[in-house]
Amino acid sequence: MLGLNNIQIIGNLGGTPDMKFLNDGKSQVVNFSVAVNERWKNRDGEPQERTTWLRVVAFNGIGQACAEHLAKGDGVYVEGRLQVREYEDKDHNERTSVEVVASKVRFLGRGNNNGDEKQPVPGQPKAKKEQPSDSADELNQGGAEDVPF
Repeated sequence: MLGLNNIQIIGNLGGTPDMKFLNDGKSQVVNFSVAVNERWKNRDGEPQERTTWLRVVAFNGIGQACAEHLAKGDGVYVEGRLQVREYEDKDHNERTSVEVVASKVRFLGRGNNNGDEKQPVPGQPKAKKEQPSDSADELNQGGAEDVPF
């Protein structure tokens, strides 16, 4: 029988993404947490809210883009698969961690700057900021023939 392990979440970053290099020195892994808020009304019509925190792991190019462009509070869409990882903590206790291994990440906007900055587009070069002109003469150098309409 076929199986399906797919998850999609939309939420806000809980902190700055943490980038590390794997043992080969070339591969990168980026870890960050996402808070997903749920809102509903109970039987009495009173608003309720619950926040679920999810760990996200992104590798190589996806991870690098997340580390470069995401910051605490930013909105993010993550698509991937759930992975259960078992490990031993520093006190030698067995631990289990459930995390989302990202296959697609979309940057939804800044959570803390009121949208003043433009969002980067993954896979596209960063836009260069235009230098303001120092003199009004530069604006008036072209003749009427240069007007595009």
